[in-house]
Amino acid sequence: MRSFDFQVLIQCPLEKVFSIYIDIDRWANRSILGEIRWVQGVPWEEQSRLQVETLAPIRSRIDQVVLHFERNHSVAYISHVFGMTCETQVMFTPIAAEQTAVNVRVNIVGAVSRVLGFAIEPEIEKATKRFFEDLRRECEGASGKTSETSIAKPQAP
Repeated sequence: MRSFDFQVLIQCPLEKVFSIYIDIDRWANRSILGEIRWVQGVPWEEQSRLQVETLAPIRSRIDQVVLHFERNHSVAYISHVFGMTCETQVMFTPIAAEQTAVNVRVNIVGAVSRVLGFAIEPEIEKATKRFFEDLRRECEGASGKTSETSIAKPQAP
Protein backbone atom coordinates (compact mmCIF):
# COMPACT_ATOMS: atom_id res chain seq x y z
CA MET A 1 0.00 0.00 0.00
CA ARG A 2 1.21 3.49 -0.82
CA SER A 3 -0.13 6.65 0.77
CA PHE A 4 0.54 10.35 0.58
CA ASP A 5 -0.85 13.47 2.17
CA PHE A 6 -0.45 17.19 1.71
CA GLN A 7 -2.02 20.52 2.55
CA VAL A 8 -3.01 23.41 0.29
CA LEU A 9 -3.55 26.88 1.77
CA ILE A 10 -6.07 28.91 -0.20
CA GLN A 11 -6.66 32.66 0.17
CA CYS A 12 -10.44 32.33 -0.09
CA PRO A 13 -13.32 31.79 2.39
CA LEU A 14 -14.15 28.19 3.28
CA GLU A 15 -17.67 28.24 1.80
CA LYS A 16 -16.38 29.50 -1.56
CA VAL A 17 -13.57 26.92 -1.65
CA PHE A 18 -15.97 24.10 -0.89
CA SER A 19 -18.57 25.22 -3.44
CA ILE A 20 -15.91 25.42 -6.16
CA TYR A 21 -14.50 22.01 -5.18
CA ILE A 22 -17.87 20.22 -5.52
CA ASP A 23 -18.89 21.97 -8.79
CA ILE A 24 -18.04 19.16 -11.22
CA ASP A 25 -19.18 21.20 -14.22
CA ARG A 26 -16.42 23.69 -13.43
CA TRP A 27 -13.76 20.94 -13.64
CA ALA A 28 -14.97 19.00 -16.70
CA ASN A 29 -12.71 19.25 -19.74
CA ARG A 30 -10.07 21.35 -17.98
CA SER A 31 -6.47 20.70 -17.12
CA ILE A 32 -5.96 16.97 -16.63
CA LEU A 33 -9.69 16.10 -16.62
CA GLY A 34 -12.09 15.20 -19.39
CA GLU A 35 -15.73 14.28 -18.95
CA ILE A 36 -17.13 14.07 -15.40
CA ARG A 37 -20.62 12.82 -14.66
CA TRP A 38 -22.78 11.32 -11.97
CA VAL A 39 -23.76 7.77 -12.94
CA GLN A 40 -25.76 6.67 -9.89
CA GLY A 41 -27.52 8.22 -6.92
CA VAL A 42 -28.00 11.80 -5.83
CA PRO A 43 -24.85 13.93 -6.29
CA TRP A 44 -22.67 14.07 -3.17
CA GLU A 45 -24.84 11.69 -1.14
CA GLU A 46 -23.14 8.66 0.37
CA GLN A 47 -22.95 5.74 -2.08
CA SER A 48 -23.51 7.99 -5.10
CA ARG A 49 -21.20 7.22 -8.02
CA LEU A 50 -19.21 9.53 -10.23
CA GLN A 51 -17.27 8.70 -13.38
CA VAL A 52 -14.20 10.84 -14.07
CA GLU A 53 -12.18 10.77 -17.26
CA THR A 54 -8.51 11.65 -16.86
CA LEU A 55 -6.39 12.90 -19.75
CA ALA A 56 -2.99 12.69 -18.03
CA PRO A 57 -0.74 10.92 -17.36
CA ILE A 58 -2.78 8.55 -19.55
CA ARG A 59 -6.40 8.60 -20.61
CA SER A 60 -8.53 6.57 -18.19
CA ARG A 61 -11.96 6.32 -16.63
CA ILE A 62 -12.10 6.41 -12.85
CA ASP A 63 -15.17 5.16 -11.01
CA GLN A 64 -15.69 6.93 -7.68
CA VAL A 65 -18.05 6.14 -4.82
CA VAL A 66 -18.81 8.82 -2.22
CA LEU A 67 -18.24 7.43 1.27
CA HIS A 68 -18.76 10.60 3.29
CA PHE A 69 -19.92 14.15 2.58
CA GLU A 70 -20.20 16.92 5.13
CA ARG A 71 -20.79 20.34 3.54
CA ASN A 72 -18.00 22.84 4.17
CA HIS A 73 -16.03 20.25 6.14
CA SER A 74 -15.06 16.98 4.45
CA VAL A 75 -15.45 14.59 1.55
CA ALA A 76 -14.27 10.98 1.33
CA TYR A 77 -14.50 8.68 -1.64
CA ILE A 78 -13.09 5.49 -3.10
CA SER A 79 -11.79 5.46 -6.66
CA HIS A 80 -11.26 2.40 -8.85
CA VAL A 81 -8.85 2.52 -11.79
CA PHE A 82 -6.51 0.00 -13.45
CA GLY A 83 -7.39 -2.64 -10.84
CA MET A 84 -6.32 -0.38 -7.99
CA THR A 85 -8.40 1.23 -5.26
CA CYS A 86 -7.65 4.71 -3.95
CA GLU A 87 -9.27 5.99 -0.78
CA THR A 88 -9.23 9.79 -0.66
CA GLN A 89 -10.11 12.01 2.29
CA VAL A 90 -10.37 15.77 1.84
CA MET A 91 -10.77 18.05 4.88
CA PHE A 92 -11.59 21.76 4.65
CA THR A 93 -10.62 23.96 7.61
CA PRO A 94 -11.07 27.72 7.97
CA ILE A 95 -7.79 29.32 9.03
CA ALA A 96 -9.14 32.89 8.92
CA ALA A 97 -12.16 34.59 7.35
CA GLU A 98 -10.38 34.71 3.99
CA GLN A 99 -8.12 31.64 4.24
CA THR A 100 -8.87 27.92 4.03
CA ALA A 101 -6.63 24.90 4.57
CA VAL A 102 -7.41 21.84 2.46
CA ASN A 103 -5.83 18.63 3.79
CA VAL A 104 -5.73 15.66 1.44
CA ARG A 105 -4.86 12.06 2.29
CA VAL A 106 -4.79 9.28 -0.31
CA ASN A 107 -4.25 5.55 0.30
CA ILE A 108 -3.59 3.40 -2.78
CA VAL A 109 -4.14 -0.37 -2.64
CA GLY A 110 -3.24 -2.76 -5.44
CA ALA A 111 -0.72 -2.64 -8.22
CA VAL A 112 -0.80 -2.24 -11.96
CA SER A 113 1.13 -4.63 -14.14
CA ARG A 114 4.21 -3.28 -15.90
CA VAL A 115 2.15 -3.06 -19.09
CA LEU A 116 1.92 0.73 -18.66
CA GLY A 117 5.70 1.04 -18.83
CA PHE A 118 5.92 3.27 -15.74
CA ALA A 119 4.91 3.27 -12.07
CA ILE A 120 1.40 4.73 -11.84
CA GLU A 121 1.38 5.54 -8.10
CA PRO A 122 3.74 8.55 -8.35
CA GLU A 123 1.68 9.77 -11.30
CA ILE A 124 -1.51 9.55 -9.24
CA GLU A 125 0.18 11.65 -6.55
CA LYS A 126 1.34 14.26 -9.10
CA ALA A 127 -2.11 14.43 -10.73
CA THR A 128 -3.85 14.75 -7.35
CA LYS A 129 -1.55 17.59 -6.29
CA ARG A 130 -2.06 19.27 -9.65
CA PHE A 131 -5.85 19.15 -9.22
CA PHE A 132 -5.63 20.81 -5.80
CA GLU A 133 -3.19 23.42 -7.08
CA ASP A 134 -5.74 24.12 -9.86
CA LEU A 135 -8.40 24.41 -7.12
CA ARG A 136 -6.24 26.95 -5.29
CA ARG A 137 -5.79 29.05 -8.42
CA GLU A 138 -9.49 28.84 -9.28
CA CYS A 139 -10.59 29.88 -5.79
CA GLU A 140 -8.11 32.71 -5.48
CA GLY A 141 -9.02 33.95 -8.95
CA ALA A 142 -12.70 33.94 -7.97
CA SER A 143 -11.94 35.91 -4.80
CA GLY A 144 -9.36 38.22 -6.39
CA LYS A 145 -6.56 37.08 -4.06
CA THR A 146 -3.25 35.35 -4.62
CA SER A 147 -1.19 33.13 -2.40
CA GLU A 148 2.53 32.58 -2.08
CA THR A 149 1.83 29.26 -0.38
CA SER A 150 1.41 26.20 -2.49
CA ILE A 151 1.19 22.53 -1.61
CA ALA A 152 2.96 21.54 1.58
CA LYS A 153 3.16 18.59 3.90
CA PRO A 154 0.48 18.94 6.59
CA GLN A 155 1.57 20.34 9.91
CA ALA A 156 1.37 18.18 13.01
CA PRO A 157 -1.42 19.26 15.38
